[in-house]
Amino acid sequence: MSLIRIENAGVEAQILLEVGGRIVSFNRVGKPNVLESDPSMWNETVEQRLKPSPFMLDFRGYNGHEVWVGPQSQWWKQQTLNAEKIDSDLFWPPDPYVSFGSYRVEKQTADMLEILGEPSPISGLQMRKKMKIEDDGSLFFQVEATNIRKEPVSWDLWLITRVNGHNENYVPVRSSADVFLGEPSHPWQGRPTYKVENGFFSFTPLVNDHTYEECTGKAYVKASEPVIYAHCGDEWLKLEFEHHNPAELHPEQTEIELYNFVHADREKSLLELEYHAPYKCLQPGDTMETWSRWRLQKNIK
Repeated sequence: MSLIRIENAGVEAQILLEVGGRIVSFNRVGKPNVLESDPSMWNETVEQRLKPSPFMLDFRGYNGHEVWVGPQSQWWKQQTLNAEKIDSDLFWPPDPYVSFGSYRVEKQTADMLEILGEPSPISGLQMRKKMKIEDDGSLFFQVEATNIRKEPVSWDLWLITRVNGHNENYVPVRSSADVFLGEPSHPWQGRPTYKVENGFFSFTPLVNDHTYEECTGKAYVKASEPVIYAHCGDEWLKLEFEHHNPAELHPEQTEIELYNFVHADREKSLLELEYHAPYKCLQPGDTMETWSRWRLQKNIK
């Protein structure tokens, strides 16, 4: 597979073109990758790769950072190619073209990459991603999605950044009333523990209920600022986003969401740092976009 590296100011990132144009590593040069991603999966052959189609319902956890569309309940409802999925209440998996489609390079320099994805007949979108490591070492990420159909489609852009599930994490909130914890993904799993104190929400994976082998759940957070912090090694990963009026979001989502899959084995645990942009109806040819900025820093502030 094609792995492209960009670097500036002692910070580097690597992008895997063939599986959704995802960022699979981000770190200071010579330091460990702060993202949860398995390098053994970066060298798959063409034969090993998942091949998107309206009937390809497999999922493979390449992790790292990718872009989905929301809400999840509508993933297979705005398409006519797979009739079984239109009628099904099983929303999973996400659009295979969005997660596993190939991207091609449009522009590239030592510190910048712009790539264009293949059109999706499931979501009706084509995505363009731009990544640049600035002179201060921050990574600026922008994604644009264009409606390729002859009729309207309605989506939000959903940014997902994955780190280890045992990592310390914080989101600024005004009170515990601004946090709602969803149910576990499966009935045999427990709910992850969390706390709200000193103006921050945080999952607390190391104090989970050990009655369960796995604890899973998503926190829907009405953040006071559109910021997420995750402690990765000896630094903090800070993700910054644009703040929006909650009325612009789909009612099933909040601007900031965190999903925690916790296992006693650190290697099996996962934390997803998520952001939902406004939900929009795109007319044919219309484009929507959103962005995030990533920083590596020694402290939370």
